[in-house]
Amino acid sequence: MTAPEDQGTGILIGASSFVDASEALRLIGRLMTDLRPRLGGILVEDAETTAVCALPNQRVVTASGTLALAPTLSQMRTLMEADARAFRQSLARIAEGVGAPWTFEREMGDLIQQGLRTALSWDILVLAHRSINAVSGKVVFFTAPSSPPSRSDDLSQALAGTLSAERMVFTIDPSLDDEPDRETGNTRRFQNLGQALKGLGRVNAQAVVIDLSSGPIEHAQDLRRLIDAARCPVFVLGMSGANRVLAHSTQIPPSPQSEPGQQ
Repeated sequence: MTAPEDQGTGILIGASSFVDASEALRLIGRLMTDLRPRLGGILVEDAETTAVCALPNQRVVTASGTLALAPTLSQMRTLMEADARAFRQSLARIAEGVGAPWTFEREMGDLIQQGLRTALSWDILVLAHRSINAVSGKVVFFTAPSSPPSRSDDLSQALAGTLSAERMVFTIDPSLDDEPDRETGNTRRFQNLGQALKGLGRVNAQAVVIDLSSGPIEHAQDLRRLIDAARCPVFVLGMSGANRVLAHSTQIPPSPQSEPGQQ
C-alpha cells in the first residue's frame, strides 16, 4: 500500500482482526482534530491460522483455555470478510469526519512483518491490540538515554494530553548495573529490553510509543515481545529503522489478495 500523496502525518493501522483494530481506531479518532492525518488500514490474515482451518477436525485453544473445534476454512473466510468490512467502514467514518484521505487493504502473512513492510512509506504504524483493561491506563514512551526531543517524544506527549493519561518514560541504558530498574518521577530506567518488558507487563498501559530509528527494538521478535507485554496498541515511528528490523526476520511474501482502497 502506498500512502496518499496529500500532506499530513501518515498513520497506518495494522491489525489481525477488527476486535484488535477497534481500540487503535478509538485512540486515532481522539487524535484526528490535532494531527489531521491521512489514514491507512491493513488487515493481515494470519497464514498459520488459515492453514489450521484448512485441515479437518482441528482443535484450537480458546481465550478461556479450553479446546474447541477450529472454524472451517469457509467459516474463517466469512469471519475475515466481516472483519474487513467493519474495519474499512470504521476507518472511513473517522477519516471522512474530518475530511482526511484514507486507504485500506488486506494481506496475508505475519502482522508485524507485513505491517513494517507496508509502513515504510508512512510516518506512524499503529500495531493494534485489543483492549485488556476496562480502566484506561498510561501512555508509555520507550527511549534511549540522552536522546534529543523527537517526533516520537512529541507524539507520546500529545497522546497523554489528548487521553488525559499519565505519561511514563522507559529508558533502556546498558551502562546501568544489575538493579531491575530505577524510578525517578515518571521515568524508569532499565539495563536491557527484557527488564523493561517485565516492567511494562506490570503497567496498565493504553498506548505505547517507540522509535525504530533509536532503539531499543532490534528484531521483529523484540517488537512481538513488546506487543505481548503492552497488551494495547503500539505506535511505531522511525520507519528508517524498519529495514534493519526486517533484515533479522524471516521474510514472508505478501499475498496477491487485496481490497482496493479509497483516497
